Amino acid sequence: MNFGVHLMNQVAKLDLAQIRQQAINDGLLVDQSSIGKQAGFLTNVAVTPAIVDGVFGADGKHSVEDFLFMFLQLCVAQTKVAFTDNKNWGKIRLYYPMPTVDGFFKPTEVVIKSDPVTADVTIMMASEEGAHLCL
Repeated sequence: MNFGVHLMNQVAKLDLAQIRQQAINDGLLVDQSSIGKQAGFLTNVAVTPAIVDGVFGADGKHSVEDFLFMFLQLCVAQTKVAFTDNKNWGKIRLYYPMPTVDGFFKPTEVVIKSDPVTADVTIMMASEEGAHLCL
């Protein structure tokens, strides 16, 4: 048997939902499905820890969840625009004003990916794209 063909058949059997869950278990992704559904997503949502750290502007008035909710609402709106304009929502790029330590905001590129089978959403910094297998 050709080893390359056998290996490709094994790769094709990967369960993407299982890989995603393992990434959440390993801390590579943070499940934000509850907040994501409140923000308007209809499917599961996970973000990278860099997103959680990036969107949180410690102002003493709002929690991390408040900042994530606002961020995810923007992502929902951007997803709707992308789907309406291009009929494509598999991969969306946007710039989000991430708070800086000195109180200012820095536009930072963010990528929203949607799994073609489950429609689960993964949101990451553009600098992280490609660093995560199947996410």
